[in-house]
Amino acid sequence: MKADDLGPIRPRLKEPTDEFRVRGGSPGATLGDYWRWSSSSVLDNTERGIVAEFLVANALGLTETPRVEWGSYDLETSSGTRIEIKSAAYLQSWRQKKRSTIQFGIARTKEAWDPATGESRTHSPPKRIADIYVFCLLKHENKATVDPLDTEQWEFYVVPTSVIDKEKPCSETIGLRPLKDLAGRPCSYNDLATAVTRVAESVPP
Repeated sequence: MKADDLGPIRPRLKEPTDEFRVRGGSPGATLGDYWRWSSSSVLDNTERGIVAEFLVANALGLTETPRVEWGSYDLETSSGTRIEIKSAAYLQSWRQKKRSTIQFGIARTKEAWDPATGESRTHSPPKRIADIYVFCLLKHENKATVDPLDTEQWEFYVVPTSVIDKEKPCSETIGLRPLKDLAGRPCSYNDLATAVTRVAESVPP
């Protein structure tokens, strides 16, 4: 890329051993050190959401390029299916008086930003951009043993956006019971790729 080229940066995967660079010396810190410092609290809401995105991406074999922040959807398959990923959990990283009520965000968007062009597109009326939603629930309810890295503690619901648009056209959130009404039984991590493929095949081109 030329020095004056302000086009999109093509992200590449970095290694945990990549070092921070300091003129005249080394800070003695690696990218792995930074990740441990910044992202190890995977029960925090923000990090848990990214873990959920990674689980879906990993199940679908879509981890060759780094995650892009602020895209209008989270993942895109090789066939062009756009996927939005939402997460929720009963347990939080802070002290709780009771377990959290499960709610997933499904709000329509007025503006969608394209990181490839750096431009936003306005939608009137607002719309949901992705073709499929994957709702990821960290279902574990024991705070002493909760671990978002344990895929057995998660369950997944895969729903075509068209179904959400029909049944919940203006809703900004959806609870667990109505989600089950739309999605049916949840699937495990091991069955997630099959579930996404099956739902994707039902989405009209």
